[in-house]
Formats: sequence, structure tokens, C-alpha cells
Amino acid sequence: MESLRGMVSFVHTARGGSFARAAEALGVSAVAVSRNVARLEAQLGVRLFARTTRQLSLSAEGAALLAECEAPLASLDAAFQNLRGGVAAATGTVRVTAVSPYVRGYLAAGLADFHARHPQVVLDIECSEQVSDLVAARFDVGIRIGPLRDAGYVARPLGPLALVLCASPGFAARPDLPDELPELARRHGLGLKPAGDSQAAPWWLQRDGGVQPLVVGGPLVCNDFSTLIAACAAGLGVAQVPLVAALPQLRAGALRVLHPHCAPRGLQLFLHYPDRQLPTRVRVFVDFVLGTAHSHPDLALLPEQFAALAPA
Repeated sequence: MESLRGMVSFVHTARGGSFARAAEALGVSAVAVSRNVARLEAQLGVRLFARTTRQLSLSAEGAALLAECEAPLASLDAAFQNLRGGVAAATGTVRVTAVSPYVRGYLAAGLADFHARHPQVVLDIECSEQVSDLVAARFDVGIRIGPLRDAGYVARPLGPLALVLCASPGFAARPDLPDELPELARRHGLGLKPAGDSQAAPWWLQRDGGVQPLVVGGPLVCNDFSTLIAACAAGLGVAQVPLVAALPQLRAGALRVLHPHCAPRGLQLFLHYPDRQLPTRVRVFVDFVLGTAHSHPDLALLPEQFAALAPA
């Protein structure tokens, strides 16, 4: 680093013809420039300038070094300018990891509008229910259930997330369907098993003043909410899924909500990013997601409201 500092001071001094002009260009003192050049000369073991009380001129060694240094320093300056321009402009790729129901239910419908506003931004979206390390996986933004435990991340709330128990109307009307939720989960529960997990995730239910897990042991486990919803609509069993993911089937009458009073309360969707200082390409996407979420009426729906509207 000392050599680079000396090199920059040397080149600006050679261009300006004095330490004072080099100091003005670099925004430092003339004494600092003179010291940087003196250190560089000491490292190289040569005199780069011929100094008199009135004049500062390049030595033969200095002229040779200047010819070698100007092109690399010009390339560095160009690289810095390009980076500043890219950060300031809405251009480049934004890598996003997000829970699939949110992408399909809310985000995808607005992507054409986002592209029209920011045609130079490319979105690389990975739908996943896994919690990823945003920095290690090189994601710019994450959309997940609940805030991350890492205090270094910025967490912006998007809205409530309702998890509901769903089944087809025919399955819900079965006379042998257990009334007790543990028995229902054990015999007929369809479970979500995220990739890499050894067993299905439990159902989370609001019971006895708090949210409690319930082990699922029915005929199907899979790693995709869409498959669970399709299996429910076909009459295979009961699954706990995000309300946003099941809304099309609920509105069409293919599904109905069971035990809406047991839907866990207090769950939230959050937008995460690892730094408050964002490049423009990321900032415009963050603003787009927040605006889309906060203006979408479906995020305010309650399981009880929809269960009352669902066909029997």
C-alpha cells in the first residue's frame, strides 16, 4: 500500500510539475506528497526527481518509471469510475432468495411493471423454503418468514403470514374425520419436508395461549407447497400451507379452511438485506417489494374471514 501511495503521489507530481499541484489534485498536503515520493525513492534506491530551489524535473529513472506507471493507474481510475457509475445507476443483476408462495402469490404479478421501470435490472430469483446465509450465498435480498437472528441484517416487515389447515370439501365432510387435531395430523396430515431436512416440519397451531408444534404422520411428505395444495384438492388429506398459496383453490371452491381458530398468530413475512448502503439496482427492487406488499389487500385476510366465505 505504501508503494501504491508513493506511486500515485509520484505520477501526480510529475504531471503537475510540483508537490503543491500534486497535493491539490489528491486533496492532501504538499508535505505528505513529498514524503510519499521520498519513501518511494528510498524503496527503489534511485532519485526520481532532480530538485533545485526553483525547479522540480524528472530524472532519467523518473521518466522511465512514469512511462510504465501511467497506463496501469489510468486503468485503475477507469475501473473506479465504472464501479461508481454501476452503483449509482439502476443496472445489473439482483440475486433474490424468497419463499415460493410469496413469489407466486404477489411478486410475479408485478415483475413486468418493475421491468418497465428498470429495464437494465436483471432479477435472479431462487424460490426456496430454506434459510440461507445471504452473504455466503451471494444473495442481495431475502424474503423469509420471521426476522433473522443475525443483528447485522436489515429486516423490513412485509405483512402478516397466515398458515391454514386445508382440505378438499369432500375430505372435510368425511364422517370418520378425527375431531382431535393430534389424531388428524397423525392419520391424515400431509407434511412439508424442506430439501436437506430428515423429517417433515410439524404443523404450528395456536393452542392453550401459545403456538405449539404438532407432529405430522400422514400419507405424503414433499418439499413443495404447490404439490401439497394439489394433493389436498385431490382429496388425499390435510396440509398446513400459507393462506396466500391456497387462495386460488379456496376461491374456486377446491379447498376449504379447517379449524381456522388454530391458525398461528403473529407470523410475519420479512424482507432481509445485509447492508443499509445498497447499490441502486438493489434499492429499487427493495422499494418495489415493499410497495407491492403494503398495497396488496390479500395480505390482510384472516383465516376466519376466508373460512366463512369458503364453500362447504
